[in-house]
Amino acid sequence: MKKRVLIFFGIVFTIININAQNALSDGEKAIKNKDYAKALKIAKEMIDADNTSDAFKILIPLEQKNVSDKKLFEYFGDAYSKMNVLENAINYYAKAEAIDSLDVSLKFKSADALVKAERYTEAVNKYLKIVQIDQKNAKAFLQGATILYKAKLFADAAVMFEKYLALEQTEDAYQKITRALLETHNYEKVYQFALEGLKKFPNDYLLNKNAAIASFSLQKFEEAGKYYSAIPDSEMTISDLKNAGRAYQMIKDDSTAIKFYERVIQKDSTQSALFMDMANNYFRNKDYEMAIKYYSAKIKLDPAFESAYRNMGFAYYEENNWDGARQAFLKAKELVDTTFTTNYWLAQVYTKMDSSDAAAEQYVKILKLTEGRESQFKDYILEAVVNLGQRAFLKKNYTAAITYYRRANQMKPNDWRYMESLGACYQTLQNYDEAIKWYCATVKINPKSETARKGLRMMSADDCIPKNGKNGK
Repeated sequence: MKKRVLIFFGIVFTIININAQNALSDGEKAIKNKDYAKALKIAKEMIDADNTSDAFKILIPLEQKNVSDKKLFEYFGDAYSKMNVLENAINYYAKAEAIDSLDVSLKFKSADALVKAERYTEAVNKYLKIVQIDQKNAKAFLQGATILYKAKLFADAAVMFEKYLALEQTEDAYQKITRALLETHNYEKVYQFALEGLKKFPNDYLLNKNAAIASFSLQKFEEAGKYYSAIPDSEMTISDLKNAGRAYQMIKDDSTAIKFYERVIQKDSTQSALFMDMANNYFRNKDYEMAIKYYSAKIKLDPAFESAYRNMGFAYYEENNWDGARQAFLKAKELVDTTFTTNYWLAQVYTKMDSSDAAAEQYVKILKLTEGRESQFKDYILEAVVNLGQRAFLKKNYTAAITYYRRANQMKPNDWRYMESLGACYQTLQNYDEAIKWYCATVKINPKSETARKGLRMMSADDCIPKNGKNGK
């Protein structure tokens, strides 16, 4: 059987070889008889059969006879192109074009050779000449656009893709024109062609993506969200996911926005600050409800993130949700107990909730945290000592009250209220000399202080009360 196959192929090869020899002989006879058209036809058949060596045996003699026929130069170009001798092919095509400058198919051959030779600018110019001859030649527009696109000449590529799409609509062309237009930031046209392409190719994720990017840039946030949602997760970049979240955020679909932001963080855990950024932005804009949502989202991903609890406490406080604020600040304290603002605002919350004992504990903590930093926290320290003084007075712990009021007086020596309170404490403790001293200091600044006037009269020391409502004796 093997021997028979070998014999068969031997016969076929022999027949082909005989036919080739006959063709070459016929070509040579045609040249001798000056039947150049027949000779060119035989040469063309040889080139089509990849028998370029025999084709040259016909073409070269014809050239030597100065045959001026477009086909002669074109076939030379075809033969050299088959052999990948591109410069020769280009030169012969140019000679053919000099004879017939309107032959579109010839120009395509020339352009193809120029592309293979990486002479892209000349190739594009050749395609432009084709469309000058045939303004509806879609192939020329497409190939010219493709070269420009690969060369990253996106503006020019987009122009040629647009002309191509006016003639033929392909998925690849819609993808490339929208990408090229994105590179030039022409979002209006990206939007136009992306939507045009999606009518024909609704499941194309690249067109959905480019439509989403354009919609977002044009602040068409509802549409941006729709198109982003049509993109497979595997094709979404971090930037895509962020913008999708922002788009849904802008149309107040916050639950969907958070889902996209969560996907951002699943892809890149370092992006978890995104929730804090969004929450802080809402807080600055006084949308405390949304701020709380995003602080909660951050906490869900990072339960040990202290500042999320602290800032959420501030948001609850602004909403007058004292218990929500209390719980948030307590959680922040559980994580970091030495943050001044957490302790201070927790004191404020307890004050709002009429939990004076709990507030006092926080004020004591504030005084400890501010030790050595009195000038920086002067106003807060004053608030703390005054509140602690008032609480001690109400609890009849006058000795402690005096300690706090004396510190308040040192910090603000001209404030009569602390002098008045010191007078009352000393009077209750029956230390009348000190009581008289502080009451007299009080009425010197505020002659209308009823507490000081009454106390002085009770101790028969009202001679320091200013006469006629004036300061001094």
